[in-house]
Amino acid sequence: MEKENWIESILNSTNGVKPVEPNDDLFSKIKNRIKQQDTVSAKTVWLVAASIAVLVLLNFSIINSKSKQRKDAATAYLEMTINQSNQLYK
Repeated sequence: MEKENWIESILNSTNGVKPVEPNDDLFSKIKNRIKQQDTVSAKTVWLVAASIAVLVLLNFSIINSKSKQRKDAATAYLEMTINQSNQLYK
């Protein structure tokens, strides 16, 4: 019984509390602060995008050249190992 009374007293403790009302010009202050923040220019964004594109293309071209070198090396090895003479019997 004492526990139930304690719970009821806790629940009823907020009955007289008024909700907090914000200042009238608070929203305008928040909007002004957002406008004051520095933004990144479009030129900077395009420069970064172009840099990333160049790096991706360079990486792609290097990977292609390396794979071509490996293929050429494998072909050269195969050509060297094949018997160069037409003699089937020695």
